[in-house]
Amino acid sequence: MPLPPILEIFVVWHPGDRDGRTVSDALMDHFHSRIFSGLAGGAVEVYNRSTGWASKTGPPRPLGITEPWPYGLPRAQFIAVVPVLGVHLLRAFAAHEEWREYLRAIFDAGRRSDVGVFPVRTDGVDLAHTELYGTGGWAQTLDRRSVHDPDVLCRELSQGIAQAMTPASEQSEQITVFVSHTKHGDLAAEPEGARIYDEVQAVIAETHLSRFFDATDLQPGTDWRKRLLTAAGRGALLMVRTDRYAEREWTQREVLAAKEHDVPVVGLHALRDGEERGSFLMDHVPTVACLVDDPRPGIVRALNRIVAEALKHRLWEYQSVYLRDGGFDWLPVHSPEPVTTGPWLQKHKAERPDDRQIWIIHPDPPLGPREHDVLVDMCRLAGFADEVEIFTPRTFASRGGELPS
Repeated sequence: MPLPPILEIFVVWHPGDRDGRTVSDALMDHFHSRIFSGLAGGAVEVYNRSTGWASKTGPPRPLGITEPWPYGLPRAQFIAVVPVLGVHLLRAFAAHEEWREYLRAIFDAGRRSDVGVFPVRTDGVDLAHTELYGTGGWAQTLDRRSVHDPDVLCRELSQGIAQAMTPASEQSEQITVFVSHTKHGDLAAEPEGARIYDEVQAVIAETHLSRFFDATDLQPGTDWRKRLLTAAGRGALLMVRTDRYAEREWTQREVLAAKEHDVPVVGLHALRDGEERGSFLMDHVPTVACLVDDPRPGIVRALNRIVAEALKHRLWEYQSVYLRDGGFDWLPVHSPEPVTTGPWLQKHKAERPDDRQIWIIHPDPPLGPREHDVLVDMCRLAGFADEVEIFTPRTFASRGGELPS
């Protein structure tokens, strides 16, 4: 199932700047992790550019972003370039024309809609007082902590790419995080909910995820569902799942709305005593453990995961254009479950009442055998009795990459 590449990331640094390798290794680990491995093959790739190409002291191999690729090979739909602005790179720009031409080409390309430039500054570098500032000073550098903190680096870059790949009609300056919690419930019965929520606000304020809302921010009479769905294309929902969270009608409605519209959802599990029974509405999502008495590390991990899920959501949307042409009926970015399959079946049945078969594909990992059987039973009860196939990119490829005829 060959698909055109979606995202290519180039990390560019001077061989004398050792932080370049650190940045490259962190991005390699992140974008080759399990979070993105479930997409169709070739969705994301990371490349290094450091070693001299024409000479040992010259700039590295060209990125291929200014000329067409040979043999008609397709260019990635979005290219992210991460120049590591170290002392040696800045000196090379000031002293050598070939380095000036190389970096100017990168920053000039960064003004295009299909290329993003996300510089990282090393310690002691003040770009405003360098010759490179006139060429690349327009490009917003990533958080200064990025060079030493892989979590900050990967979150900042992922957020920047996700926003750059968002259609202009949907773009905002930040990813919107809808924080779902029990603060508006019985505060006396569960003070942890309010305390962890306050810590979530504090952590968000330290990131570029500072634009967020929840139900308590809405004015009386506001349609909260409409507000949530308006942000769905660029946002995500964070469940602050404390002991009483799953039993609240309001939180159930929030999670259900997010799932029905394929919004990225991450669960922050902060249980102290446990739940009475949980809720089938709230599972089947990525989760992060959170210590009730020390919630900050878990919150940071959850927000990092939210940004990664938002980028994954955008990449799957790009890939879905090609997969849909292959004949699939449903291409959810999250594994289907009864909560999402039921509404989709109703809609599909109304639109295509004569259909007798269903073909679904979603990112890896595949459903378990019993999960798969439950969904197939639901489809057959809805009248799709001839054939129900639920694939992931890997299972589809293992079947030859072709739908049944």
